[in-house]
Order: sequence, then C-alpha cells, then structure tokens
Amino acid sequence: MLAFIQQYFTTVAAALAIMSTAYLIFWVAFGNTLRNRKIQLSKRAGAHQIREEVVATLLSFIGSTVFMLSIVTLKDNGLTKFHAEAGKYGWSYEILTVVVMVLISDTWFYWSHRAMHHAKVYKYVHALHHKSLDVNPYTSTSFHVIEAVLLTVWILPLGMLMPVSMAALGVMQVVGTLNNLKSHLGYELFPGFFTFPPFNMLVTATNHSLHHTQYNGNYGLFFRFWDIVCDTELNTTSSTFAEIHQRHDAEIIDNTTYRTLVIDGLVKENSTTISVYFRPTDKAFYNYHAGQYLTVKVKIDGKTYNRCFSLSSSPNIDNFLRITVKLKGEVSHYFFSDAKAGDTIESLLPVGDFTFRPHTDSVKNYVMVAGGSGITPLFSMIQTVLYTEPDSTVTLLYANKTEANIIFQKELHHLAQHYPHFTYTDFISGKKRIRKEDLSANISPNASYYICGPDTLKGEVAKHLKDMNIQKSHIHIENFADGYIPWFGLFQGKPTIKA
Repeated sequence: MLAFIQQYFTTVAAALAIMSTAYLIFWVAFGNTLRNRKIQLSKRAGAHQIREEVVATLLSFIGSTVFMLSIVTLKDNGLTKFHAEAGKYGWSYEILTVVVMVLISDTWFYWSHRAMHHAKVYKYVHALHHKSLDVNPYTSTSFHVIEAVLLTVWILPLGMLMPVSMAALGVMQVVGTLNNLKSHLGYELFPGFFTFPPFNMLVTATNHSLHHTQYNGNYGLFFRFWDIVCDTELNTTSSTFAEIHQRHDAEIIDNTTYRTLVIDGLVKENSTTISVYFRPTDKAFYNYHAGQYLTVKVKIDGKTYNRCFSLSSSPNIDNFLRITVKLKGEVSHYFFSDAKAGDTIESLLPVGDFTFRPHTDSVKNYVMVAGGSGITPLFSMIQTVLYTEPDSTVTLLYANKTEANIIFQKELHHLAQHYPHFTYTDFISGKKRIRKEDLSANISPNASYYICGPDTLKGEVAKHLKDMNIQKSHIHIENFADGYIPWFGLFQGKPTIKA
C-alpha cells in the first residue's frame, strides 16, 4: 500500500507538472505567436474540459500504477526477465530493446485502439477520451482506467519472453510520454518537410487531432504504417497538415463559452422529426460552413444535457439557424413535445469537419447519399451548392425505411423542379435499395461524394465506391460517435447519455 501511494502520487505529480508546463508554454505564453500552428481554429478546450481531463487522469493512474507495481512484484519474484542492471547484455542490446518496444507498442496501440472503436465497446471506455474534441496537453492522459491498462499490457508478456532492463523500460516511458504529449498538443510543431520520406511516416499532431474530431481513422501511435496498410487513414490528413503550414494571420475563435439561442419557431417535418429555428443573440453564429453542427446545452427537469445536432440551414441563403432533430432521447423529446417559441437554450458556435465550402467558379459533380436523418447536413450542402455554384450538378440518393420517414420531401421536390442541375431519387426499404449501379451512374472525373446516415448505409456505400476505384480524397463521410456512458450508468437500467 505504501509503495502504491508513493508511486501513484509521484507519477501524478510528474504528469501534471509536464502537462501544465506544456499548456502554459503553448496555450498561454506563446498561444498568439503560434496561432497559425493551432490545428483547430475554434478553441473549445476551456476550464470545464480541463477539469474533467484532470479528474480522468487521477482515476486512470490508479490502474496504470497497480499494473506497474504488479510488474515490479513479478520481477522481484523472478517471474519475468526484467532486470535492474542497465547494459547487462551490451548497449547495442539496450538500444535494440527500445526499438523493439517502440515497434510492438505501435502495433499493439493500433489494433487495441481500433478495437476500442467498436460500437459495442466505444461508448463505455474509449468515448471518455473522445469527450475532448479540441485536444490539449491535459488530454494526453485523460483515459478510462481500463484503457490506461489495456494500452500498456503488452509490456508484461514482452518481459517474460526477453530480457528487458528497467532503464530501457524507463526510456520507453519517456519516449511514449513525449509522443503522447506531441499528439495531443493541439499545435502542429513538425516542419513542412515532414511531408517527405522518411519523415512522412510519423504520426503528426494534425493526424491525431483529426482522429478526435472524425473518430473512424488515424488510429496510429508513432507511425502511419498500419493506417496506410489497413486503409484507415483519414483522407484530409495530408491536406490539413499542408494547409496549416500555408496559414497567415489565422484567427482563433474562442468557443469555450456557451451563448444564448432563442427558439424562433418549431416545424414538425414528420411524425418523428422536428426542425427547430433559432434566433441567435450573437451574430458569430452565422459564420459557419454547410455541414457543421451545434453543441447545445439544454436543462430538462433540473438536469443539464449536452448534445450535438447538425445544422440543416444554409449559411449562404438563410437568415436563421435551424437544426432538424429526430426523436431518440431526452433532448429530442424536449424539442418535439415541450419546447416553444421564445424559449432559450445555450450553444457553442458551429463547428465540424464534415463541411462543404463553395467556389463560385466551380463546375463539379456532387453526389450526396443520405439515410434517414442523415439528410440534415446534406440538405444544407445541397442548398449551398445550388445557390453558389450554378454550373455544378448535384445528385441526391436518399434512403428511408418508409415514405413517411422522408425529411424535407416537399423542399427536395421543389429544388428538383427549379434547379435543372439537381437530381433527387428516393430509396425505400423493401422496395428499392441504393446499389452500386446507382453510384456508378454518377461517376465523373471531378465527382465528390458526401455520405451521411446509419453505419450500415455508410459502410455499404463506401465499399461500393472503393470497388469503383473512387479516390479516397473524393469521399467525405460524416461519422457520429456515441457519448460516454459511465459504468455506473449500466446499473441504472438505462444509458446516462443519449442523443
């Protein structure tokens, strides 16, 4: 117990000192100087997020400390090949040991990390880490206690198979800590030439920051190898890294404070979906891109809920903000049944990576594939394209369970009648499904594909496009992730976080 207490508080103190130093340097002292290197231009990591990250760190270190003391106990009892004498087998062996540990760690991290993104696991463990969308130094140790152990458990079998000095293990810990801090720094410090071999095989801060906002991709730890081999690298990784190095006088928007939105109207789109119109008190809400979302805070029966909803309004056409919400949990039921015009809620400014940014002189072909409420961000994009790129063509393939489930049906038919470059086709379950042939009919050299809907639909469409040899950079998929459900929520009979 004394060993645990000493090890725990020593580790916590060291980690907090390192993270606080990095935060003070990059986020406070030189934040303005380095603003062009800030990966996300919307700053969301405020005091509340950092407090939650510190608490998660304190809990996660309980697991990692127990694990490390277990290794020491096994070593002292001669059950492993860990030893205290550095250089016992020669310094070349020490260097080789560290190299082997880096490679094993990278491989183990990729596959265990990817496994934690499985739908049946993610929301109970890894989602805690993903609550931090705008990563910062404190995010680097904000893990679920199970994840903290899982990511390092590979060390034990290694120490049973080959001699490993405690010095080599210490070096590996330092390397891992610095790499983890780099990936969660929130600023891209790697120079532009890291786009060339062999430096381009390293995981950058940009690479991992995109993982936190787009979820399904960029799983690597040290190297891009497994993401490239397994085709899980996000297609905006290289372009975002390049864009950061081309910035001049970037403006960082402080999005750490919730602002007031007044409900201006509510329109039921069908029996399970409602559109909520807002009148912002802050004009900054109108500075958004088609496809982005609001993070709203709603108080219901004395309990506060934070949820994300895509904007279905167009930034280029509409003088209002609108979210379109399908019945699912407490917040959607509030909008559907209890909210009324004049009520107020709070929200962060619009953010999101699944966006469309128009170019008035573009002549392109856009193929939008939506399933159910996945039409929400795509409807914003469709209107924006038709309004800002009159020579571009838009094709919408829209899948629903029944015709009664179709959202914006009248508006879509109206657009199809008035814009000759817009084609709209419905697909109803049991009658007509989206097939590979429907997608191949819309292939063109400059086609861009935007997909939003259930995971099964997104997976099938993505597979069809891959079979058709569509470049990954032309495919844009909106990925939603379940909110974190604390384990005590499992014993209460229902999840504590629902959309």
